[in-house]
Amino acid sequence: MAAPPLRSRDAPAPLASAVGVVGIGVALVGAGCATPPEPPAVPVEVVGVRAALDECTRGDLGAGLASLDATLAQTPAAPDALVARGLCRWRRWGETDDPDDARGAHRDLSDAIGAVERGAAAGTPLDRIYSHRAFVAQALDGAWDRAPADLDRAVEVAPGETGHVLDRGVARAYAGDTAAARRDLRRFLAADSADAGRQRVARALLEDLDPEPDR
Repeated sequence: MAAPPLRSRDAPAPLASAVGVVGIGVALVGAGCATPPEPPAVPVEVVGVRAALDECTRGDLGAGLASLDATLAQTPAAPDALVARGLCRWRRWGETDDPDDARGAHRDLSDAIGAVERGAAAGTPLDRIYSHRAFVAQALDGAWDRAPADLDRAVEVAPGETGHVLDRGVARAYAGDTAAARRDLRRFLAADSADAGRQRVARALLEDLDPEPDR
């Protein structure tokens, strides 16, 4: 059985699945299964980025986004500021349903990925930025076509972060790639014994998927 489709409005917080909350754990928009992203580390513009992120978390999205816009006007390729603005825009999209916010969030996260891959220092780990972008793409598209590719990169960059394997398994299930989803869920269950809640989610989804042999 392919997992039921998830509309974009159902999941501004990473991924609200039929078997429980599964996602990347974006601190701004909801707790998920994977380790939540840490606030950007502390050089240069980061104190201001943290303050802006706090404003967005408290619901003062206008003030938070204005502060991040000002930071990025001074340092346009600052990865942590781009990630923070992307997450603030994603949260605002959840409130307004304005596709420009989802597009802006995806663009900011893409710019952050590009900056980090060109060598810019960032407090936000690259794997988490890819993971954020995967779920923003789902929100933007209302479909799961693009999410697995970004989660592939998250797994490549941080193979020890089993939450990305779980998230990819769930995304693959929603995308209809049942055999690959089952492989990811089994890999997660074999590797991760610390979080009983995440294990329950993985087991429930694994049991719900079509029991055809893996290929």
